[in-house]
Parts: sequence; structure tokens; C-alpha cells
Amino acid sequence: MKIKSFTTPKKDREIFIEPAYEDIPGLIGLNKEKFQSYDFNINSIPFSQFREQVRFETLKKAREYTEKIWSVCSKLNIAGTENLSSTKNPYSPEKNIIQTGHSPALAHPGVLIKYSLVNSIAKKGHGIGINMVVDNDASIDNCLNIPDINVPDSSVEKREYIPGLRNLAFEEIRYTDSTQLPAFKENVLKFLHNTDMAQTFENFINIAINVSKETQQFSDIFTYARYLFLARFEIHNLEVPVSTISKTDSFLNFFLHITANLKRFVDIYNTKLREYRRLKRISSKANPLPDLMEKGFVVEMPFWMWREGEQRKSLFASVANDSRISIICENKIVEYFYFGGRAGSAENLKNLERLKSLISKGTKIRPKAIANTMYSRMFFSDLFVHGIGGAKYDLITDEIIRGFFGVEPPSYATISATLHLPYKPLDVSDKDINSIRHVIKDMGYNPDRYASEKIVEDVEMRSMINEKKELIAKASNDSKEKRLAFDRIKELNNLMKEKISPLIKEKEKKMEDLEKKLRHNSIVTNRDYPFCVYPEKMLGELFELKV
Repeated sequence: MKIKSFTTPKKDREIFIEPAYEDIPGLIGLNKEKFQSYDFNINSIPFSQFREQVRFETLKKAREYTEKIWSVCSKLNIAGTENLSSTKNPYSPEKNIIQTGHSPALAHPGVLIKYSLVNSIAKKGHGIGINMVVDNDASIDNCLNIPDINVPDSSVEKREYIPGLRNLAFEEIRYTDSTQLPAFKENVLKFLHNTDMAQTFENFINIAINVSKETQQFSDIFTYARYLFLARFEIHNLEVPVSTISKTDSFLNFFLHITANLKRFVDIYNTKLREYRRLKRISSKANPLPDLMEKGFVVEMPFWMWREGEQRKSLFASVANDSRISIICENKIVEYFYFGGRAGSAENLKNLERLKSLISKGTKIRPKAIANTMYSRMFFSDLFVHGIGGAKYDLITDEIIRGFFGVEPPSYATISATLHLPYKPLDVSDKDINSIRHVIKDMGYNPDRYASEKIVEDVEMRSMINEKKELIAKASNDSKEKRLAFDRIKELNNLMKEKISPLIKEKEKKMEDLEKKLRHNSIVTNRDYPFCVYPEKMLGELFELKV
């Protein structure tokens, strides 16, 4: 396994992109050559046939979902709904599909630049840009970090957009209280003192509030609003949720293929994860992802399972019998499948029908992270565009693809960016803080050095200074005398500190002011605020920089 480094951009408007923008068409060409060379089956379906099925089904679902966005926005008379060209762009096998993906959460501008890059590559190559809405991600924290800039007493306020409902998959969250988003809007606006920042947020959240009149699906509300917001920058990728992809026959065949070969898949998966941790010297077994559990004949699957309104649950399988595999959730057998028949056998169709029947009764099966991007990269897109986080764990995905499918994986592109808030950092550095901290510390050990002439003229102070000098000059090698002298010097220092306490307080106040300024700088240069609090003009300029 080759470990690559991906450096998060630090400077304002700095972009990390790999490969270079002009080299991306060549990378797509190399990927297409790889796809043509693949020669294996997925649940008895030849690779080329299976990939074409995935592309056809997924694009159909993407068009349906995106057209629903436009329909809702048109109904609500939201500006920017005039251009429907992206949903009517016809698919043909030779067209390039450029894909990215992210959860419905309101991400920072460094994530949004992925959508811009996908849109740009697709338009330039007359291809199709698509974003996979990872609505099966868990909503761990229903809050946004909002910068409250008051120089130098700046802070970051955490504001919840929907109370409660943590740890549910985004697709399970329902917006049932129409007062929550308007209240959230007012709560956030009182912290946004920059007019352009406030205007961007108000524009975005007003779209979300309008959309919420047409759907209670919270992931849809944020996806629709983000889509309409990006349309202002001529970004018109198709959108498709993982929850929708996961219901297609193609995805279910992928699930069955992994199930049929689960023991081998999990062995490769865990081996590559452990190798990655060893090479990166990572001690935590949960980083970057936990191993899939193996306990006797029971093996954890790279998928989630749950029913409507429930939290995601890990899915397991009993692989004691190679020809019959039972899938298990919460210690209960949910379904079983028979494998080992001839290619195209009736048993494969029966397995698919069993799985579809299970899903029709309300059971949800969704991919975990690596299975999700593996499916997209191998069977759907011609190029997948990652952020830095996804690119790191897909180094592991590459190794799993090599081991499990026996092929060289398609390459992916990586892009991220940093955008600072529209405030200039104050003139302060860590060096300034460290310097004054050193002075304050030294004032405790050597208060006599910092006493003013007036303080030194004090009889008591002069006496203590002279006594300290004598004790230092008469330093003895005798340990007892040495200890007594040390204790007396310490006592004298404490007494002298009281004499210069106004000077110490003055320095401490200066350090406190410097720390406030430094904290202010860290707040205005933080890259992780939601895109909707940055001025639109700044976002537009960032999206143009990639080329």
C-alpha cells in the first residue's frame, strides 16, 4: 500500500487539487481504458453489462430527483429555476459521468468547490455532473458553528437548526414544526454583523423555509436549498440520494455479490485497514474506520440496516454454510440467500426477489462508507471527485478493490479549499504571547529585576533585594544550607512580587488582550463555517480559482 499525503489548504483562497485541472481529462481517459479491461462478474452479471445497468438506473433516478427539485422550486416561484438543461442532458454510453458526494449537512466552502469542479469538468467535456447526496450518513450534531465577530472579543456560537433527533440517518429526519427554521434564522442573524454575510445566510435560509412548505424530508430541504443556491453560480449538477440508489436492482445485485463473497471481502477489508494503520502509525482501531467484526461464522457486513424512524444498525451474516447465507440484525435472522448456482441461474433471481420483498416491507439496506464509494467509482462514474477526507480513506478502498476484484482501481481526483471570513486578522502572533508569558513567569522568579526606581527606593524592598543578593553570593555546597537559602529566596521573591503586583497585573492584562486577538484571528481564519455565512461574491471568486 502506498501512503499519499493530502495537505489541507491553510491560506485564504488556497486550493488543493490533484491532479492539476488540465490533467483531469487524461485521467478520465485512463479510467475508461481500465473499465474496458475489467473481466469479472457481479452476481453472475458480466462487468460491462452490470456497469451499464448501474449507469442507466442511477441516472434515471438522478433525473427524477433533480426534476423534482426544479418542480418544487418552480411552483414556489424561486428565482433561478428557468434553466432545466441539466436535467434534459441525454445520456449515451460514451458520455463521461463526473461524480462527487457529500451528506446533506451544510458544509464549508472547501466542500462546495467539489460541486464546482464536477460542474466545470462535465460542461467542458459535454458530460454529466452528478452529486450523490449521502443521506444515509448519521446526523451527529444538528448544529451550525456561527462566527460572532466583535473585535477583539470574537466567539463562535453553536446554534441548533432542529432540536434533538441526533444519530438518526439524515433520510429519517422529518421537519414537522414550521416554526423551527424561521426561529433558527433569527437566532443566527443576530450574530452575523457583516451585511454581506447576513445577506447570504438570509437568502439561503429563506429558500430552505420556502422548500419546507413542500416536503418534510429534512435532507431534501437542505439539498434543494443548496442546489438552488449553487444555481446562482451556474452550477447545475444532477442530484441523487444514496437512499434512492440503494433501492435499485443494480445496487441490490451488488449487495448480493458482496454477501456471496463476504468472508473473503471482510478478510481483505480488515487486512488493508490494519496495514493502513500500521503504515500511518495509528493506534486507534476506530481510525480511520473500524474493522468489520468477525466472530466465528458470524461476520459483519459493510452495510447498515434499519426500519423507518430507527437509528442505523450494523448488519451481520452467518457464513457457516457456503451455499446458504443468513443475514442477521439485532441477533435475529432477517433473510437468507442461496449461492453457488450456475451463472444466470434461477437461484440468483430468487435471491434478488427475496431482497426486494424484504425492502418492500420497510427494511432499509444502505452501504457503509467504503462500500458506497466503491460502488460509485467502479460501476457508475468515469471520475469521482473527493475532498481530502474521502481521498484519505479511499487509499484503503483502492487496496480492497485490488484484492477483491483483482483489478487496478479507477483513479479519483481530489480538491479542497480554504476561505477565510471577510475580516482582516489582527497584528498578533504566538511569538508575542510567548514573549509576554515568559516575562510574567520571570517576574515571579526575579521580581527585583522589574522593580521601578520608586519601588527600589522603598526601604523594605531594598532590604529584600540586598538579602537575596547576599544569599546568592554565599551559595554553599552544603545541602542543608543550600535548601535553607533556596527557601528564603523563594520567600523573598513572593514578598517582592507583592511590591510589583501592579506591574504584574499590567502584563497579565496585556497578555489577556493578546490572547483575545489571537483567538479572534483563529476565528476569522477558520475554514469550517457553513458556506451560507460567506458573502456570495467571495464564494463566486473561489469557484473561479480552480481553473
